[in-house]
Amino acid sequence: MKTVAWLLPLLIVGMAACSSDDSESSPAAGPSKGGTGGSNTGGTGGGGTGGSNEGGTGGGGTGGANEGGTGGGGTGGANEGGTGGGGTGGTGGEPPDPSVALQDRLVTTTVATPEGVKAGVSNWRIWGKSSLHIAPVFTIPLANCQTLVGYTTAAGSSLTPRVVRLDADDKPVEKYTLSAGKELRGLAAEPDGHFGALLWDDKTDSIFVVRYDFSGNELWSTKLTNSDNKPTDFGIGDSRLEYGDGKYGAYYHVHSDSGHEGDTLKWVTTAGVETTGWKWGCSHSMSNLLRFNASLSKFMPACVTDCFPGTSGDFSTNSIGGIYLNHTSGPVLNVDAGCNGSVAGELGGAAEGTAGWKLVFNAHQAPAKKGQQSYSPATMNQDIGFASIKGNFSSDPVVWLTDTSSINEADATIARWQPKGETKEQYVVGWAEPGSSYVYKLARVDASGAFLEGPTDITSLARWGRRDDPMRVHIGGDVVWAWFESPGSTQLHLARLVSGNTPTCASF
Repeated sequence: MKTVAWLLPLLIVGMAACSSDDSESSPAAGPSKGGTGGSNTGGTGGGGTGGSNEGGTGGGGTGGANEGGTGGGGTGGANEGGTGGGGTGGTGGEPPDPSVALQDRLVTTTVATPEGVKAGVSNWRIWGKSSLHIAPVFTIPLANCQTLVGYTTAAGSSLTPRVVRLDADDKPVEKYTLSAGKELRGLAAEPDGHFGALLWDDKTDSIFVVRYDFSGNELWSTKLTNSDNKPTDFGIGDSRLEYGDGKYGAYYHVHSDSGHEGDTLKWVTTAGVETTGWKWGCSHSMSNLLRFNASLSKFMPACVTDCFPGTSGDFSTNSIGGIYLNHTSGPVLNVDAGCNGSVAGELGGAAEGTAGWKLVFNAHQAPAKKGQQSYSPATMNQDIGFASIKGNFSSDPVVWLTDTSSINEADATIARWQPKGETKEQYVVGWAEPGSSYVYKLARVDASGAFLEGPTDITSLARWGRRDDPMRVHIGGDVVWAWFESPGSTQLHLARLVSGNTPTCASF
């Protein structure tokens, strides 16, 4: 089921019109104009049923963003048994004007899944642990304008990693079952439709990059190993998989044999050959991201740490955390931390920029202090930060997108946004306001982080997961992401912000 925000009033009118009763003695006229098209297709004009003298006239649909509507033909009456004239075809739809608001560009689709989605684990977040609600959901655009969405389902203790492939209209065309018993911890695609999955086996503390062809057939599986650490759990830190420069990058939490928590960065070629970027990076690695910039042919790994590399000396008095890039560059921002799991910052999402990356996160605006008593959730709060990252991993000063003393914003996300008719560099950003019920905000900012639109409450239209870096830019510039409402749900939702651009789709 697909819902387009600006079509709802028209759909309601259309349903009311369908309930009217046509008299046999007089000609029925089709609507004078078809419904207004949404992001992909124009409305369809209804054809009237002819009475005793003439056929009804079908109304022409008004084109949507990509194509015009179709006018319905009237059925001939009793005296003129011929078929009534066809309605006038809809005009080629114009894409939304650049000034059209984000919420009016939002299209959502719902897809049924074979089992309920796995619940998220309790993870270290802001100065303590809380639930991630849903196991990670990954949305990956394909070069042929289709989309892969990956997730993990659970039937009791039995896990199944799954991928659904959606066509260009966001309708399911294939559903793939990956290696049963494992959890999907990352998903990435190559330009020709091959894709890779990061699969974790909790029972053996093992993690694999597995490559598939476009039809979902497994081609190879490479186990990622270090001599003195392994991925024992994801109750701390994250896992990311990204493709670029002919290889997969896997960045994920590991637990050392000596009992400490860190992260490792691995590279795997399309032939399945593993190399190591680093065995032990940020420690403790509390949240992380990995994003490829095609123009730079370079990956940006980012982490939030509660201790190293920024801390030296006694933890109780000298501990300090921060946002680091490539595990040692930075910090983008120092944050209060305790070297004990307590940390006052959390990564949200990253986007490819024109000369680097844009990074969003939640943290405290007050200057960081050292020591394990540096942060108090009762008196301090979280806001959403925006940072511009250069190709050499240096960063501009943080721009704060929120400044609320009573709200602890979280789950930030960002994607490049280039709608038709607009040449200015800009980005879509979003975040959540946690509470008894979550509120989701969406906004546009320019390359410096200055607001161009919003923020706007879109909770009734779309949502996203907790700390799962959801947004991706599709072919042509639409922005897409996917989510489930609750653990165990069998309803997968996909959101699309319609850019109005005409994509050039690959032919595989």
